[in-house]
Amino acid sequence: MRVARELGAGDPWRLGGYRLAGRLGAGARGTVYEGYDAGGRRVAVSVMHGRPAADPELRARLGREAEAARRVAPFCTASVLDADFDGPRPYLVSEYVAGPSLRRAGRVFGGDDLRGLATAVATALTALHDAGVIHRDLTPDNVIVGRDGPRVTGFGVAPGLGSALASPALKSYAPSYLAPEVFTGGRVGRPADVFAWGAVVLYAATGKDAFAAGSLGAVMHHVLSLDPDLDPLPRSLRPLARAALAKDAAARPAARDLLLDLLALPDLPALPSLSASPPLQALPSLLAVPGPSGAPTGGRTCPGPDAPGTPAATGPREPEIVALLRAGAEAGARVRTACDDPALGDLAEAAYAALGPEARERAPAVFLRLVAVAAGGEPVAREVRVPPAAESVLDAFGGLVVRRPGGTWALSPALPYAWPRLRGWIEAGRVRLVARDRFARLLPVLLAVSAVLVMALVAAAIVAGRTV
Repeated sequence: MRVARELGAGDPWRLGGYRLAGRLGAGARGTVYEGYDAGGRRVAVSVMHGRPAADPELRARLGREAEAARRVAPFCTASVLDADFDGPRPYLVSEYVAGPSLRRAGRVFGGDDLRGLATAVATALTALHDAGVIHRDLTPDNVIVGRDGPRVTGFGVAPGLGSALASPALKSYAPSYLAPEVFTGGRVGRPADVFAWGAVVLYAATGKDAFAAGSLGAVMHHVLSLDPDLDPLPRSLRPLARAALAKDAAARPAARDLLLDLLALPDLPALPSLSASPPLQALPSLLAVPGPSGAPTGGRTCPGPDAPGTPAATGPREPEIVALLRAGAEAGARVRTACDDPALGDLAEAAYAALGPEARERAPAVFLRLVAVAAGGEPVAREVRVPPAAESVLDAFGGLVVRRPGGTWALSPALPYAWPRLRGWIEAGRVRLVARDRFARLLPVLLAVSAVLVMALVAAAIVAGRTV
């Protein structure tokens, strides 16, 4: 079962150099699509609602935050690859993480899996905060349980939150995961992400939102006044979750402190490949950050300011931070869940392999009927009628190739990018395709000219007959 759903009537099929293949999800802030670049790389394209291009200040802020997001270390996060906030559909492109979100995983987590998930999310927050990025919208929907463990997505495009209680931006968020200071108009910084970490870990253990209620006002009351039941968590995780969910932002630990404590748990299974990293028992001392006088601070303060989009104050990423992030990622990589999220190219190759020998021989010619070469030389899908013999080949490819009303067939717009075998056929037949498409464009002109010539000849013959 693929995670992405088919594109709808109002969905774009292309944004910049990316072909879109399906919807991954939609919310108040925008829609996320599965896409492919010209080289066939699978990506996630987040399309924002609104028009930042019309607001220079907003566009500049989003640009700064996207640039900061590109600097996030690739541990337990989906790397930001590209962004364009100037067009009618502003978007941000990130690495595609195959797998369901934590909310869609269809299970609750316990024992080593829960600890691994908590460690992976703390690792991602540590990487974000080290790069000067605040997520602002960490929820179970933005944690993907991928093949190599949980990964955090969705950062880099969240609107700012100041006095959010009176701000329309609040409607773009999941209120059960917002920290108390969001509702009281306080500063929204790294501690808000840590609060969300606690709520996400509790969701993973229970399958329920910790502060869920029937109305926004009730959710606010729960977040501001009530402490959730932490009994479903293992004893080792309860103190960390309790500290993360503190009502006072100043009382919450930094993400890096959470990660250190998680890695130091006595019942954590041995990590499989720490040969390139310092031993875990040495990490606390290695991570001691020099204070103003040069004396270590004990590693209990995250370096860098809290301002969104501001680079970490430590300059180039320190080897000690990289060692900690690597250790956290390796701990999180043990977490596995059922994942059936193949790329379009994998589906197409499986369908091709299932064809009989004769159908395989016909397949290149059949598929090339459904592809055109645009003026810039890039392959694009086109709708055409095909003979009955070709229909039997196309039927084997399911939703990748669909019959349109009126008897025409069409490819998924992304398939020429996503399927390497089809790209090879296109390259091998490019000269013939270009000649065919040019002839197809010239044919109406030739027919029109021919019709004019025939009419002229007929008229001349009539005039000549009358003269005689």
